[in-house]
This record gives sequence, structure tokens and C-alpha cells, in this order.
Amino acid sequence: MSNKRLRLIYNPYAGRCKLTGQLDSVIRIFQESGHEVCIHRACSPEDIEETASQSSDVDCLVIAGGDGSIHQVVNGVVKIPASQRPALGILPVGTANDLAYALHLPKSVPEACKVIGRGNIYNIDTGMVNNRYFVNVASAGLLTDVSQKVDLRVKNSLGQLAYFLKGIETLPSYRPFGVEYDLDGKHYTEEVILFLAVNGLSVGGIRQLMPRASLSDGKLDILMVPLVGWPETLRILLRVLRGEQVSTPKMKEFQISELTVHTDRLITSDLDGEHGPESPWHICIGPKISVFC
Repeated sequence: MSNKRLRLIYNPYAGRCKLTGQLDSVIRIFQESGHEVCIHRACSPEDIEETASQSSDVDCLVIAGGDGSIHQVVNGVVKIPASQRPALGILPVGTANDLAYALHLPKSVPEACKVIGRGNIYNIDTGMVNNRYFVNVASAGLLTDVSQKVDLRVKNSLGQLAYFLKGIETLPSYRPFGVEYDLDGKHYTEEVILFLAVNGLSVGGIRQLMPRASLSDGKLDILMVPLVGWPETLRILLRVLRGEQVSTPKMKEFQISELTVHTDRLITSDLDGEHGPESPWHICIGPKISVFC
């Protein structure tokens, strides 16, 4: 019986270059579990997506990186017909590792390799905003483009703290935006500072932000945070950043499989920490993908 074919794509800069010193061990573990291994060192996010989209020739596609690298891989993999799509393996060497947390993957790279070697598959949802896919969260508004603005060296040095510091820096100058949408036959207009469509259990390293969210229920959880005066808004955001449950009558929280959102000015979204489509947004459940866990 021939070995299973495995392609490893790795982001050499993810998580303080965490993987580069362990490559030989990673290859050995995969070979011992019966895989024929080929390696691709990614040179850009676009390279990750392109390589993933050309990976119908392997049984297993492994990404070593953070949630941004996983995002690129997913957007590449969904371009492959479902019958030829490889299962996705994850070596969580990024900053937040939200999807790895939701899948209960070990933080240790060798142990994560062994999970892939055991071959247990779980089918998870993807979300879609216009023409782009996400696995953890689609967001817009305050704090949501922080990961794009944080310098890579600062991110690698401070980790998750870098996101929080950069986010708080934007508070005084942020202006709320209006959203309009239809839900269950009714039309709604809100003014918000934060809009989230959540698929996973963790957002930007914030654990259990949406406790009822599920990776496989065919639903996205929507959360909208209004501006309720800056002292109260700051209190809410700090509780969110600590992963605490927040409840205020003006907050909107509901589940959808599809939603169209219009805004009162052009707003750019963020998908899994990466640049996403500008408004208006058509948000829906995308195809399922198979992951090792």
C-alpha cells in the first residue's frame, strides 16, 4: 500500500519562527505515520492561498502558522472540487490560534503532528462574506483591523497583548457606523461600533466570546455592540477582551445562516485577522471542510 501524500505549507515568520527549528522532527513524525511528505515554504499570504488551491494532488494539506495562514489555506482549498479536496491539518504556531483552540489541538508542534497522523477527521463550517471565506470570525468596526496594523516584530514579541494595546489606542477617535438588515421579516437599523459574525469559539485569542457558537451547526452567531457612552463602552470592551460575558439591553445577538448588511458609509471588514471585503456584505454559511483533530 502506497504512503498517503502530505504537503506541509509553513509560514517561516509565524509565532517567533517557532517551526523552523523543528522541521526535521515534524517530517520524521509524518513519515513514521505513513505519509510521503513534501514541504512548501510560503513567501507571502497570496503564495499560501495559491499553493493550497493547487493541492488536489495530496491527501493531507498541513498548514503551520496562525489563523491568518489558515484563512489563506481555506480560501485556496475551497477552490478545489469537494471530491478532490484534501483534509486540512493544523500546526498552531501563530499568535492567537483560535481555530486550534476550538478544535482542542495541542499547543506542542510534535503532539499536533501526531494528531494528524492518527487521521481523525471532523467536518467544520466555513463562513462567507461576499466572495471571501472565513473560519473563525468576520468583523467590522472598533478593534477589528488591529491584527493588520500591528507590526510583525511587535506581534511576535508581545503576542496577544499587542492586539489589545493597538486596539485601545484607537478608542478616542473612533466613530460609530449605521447598519441596516432584514431578519425574520422585519427591517432593522442600528448604530454600532463593533459588528461580529462568529463561527468558532475564540476570537483574537478571546476565549468563549460566544459560548453557544459551534463550528458545525450550520449557523453563524451575530454580535453587534452599540455606542452607549464612552465610559460604558470602554467597560464593555475591557470585559470582552478579558473573555467575560457581557450583557446590555442594547447589544444585539442572534444566529443566522444568511444575512445582508448595508452600512451608512464604506466600512472594511476583517476576516480571521486578514483584510476582508468592503460593505455592503452578504454573509452566509459556506461549504464544509475536513480537518484533523
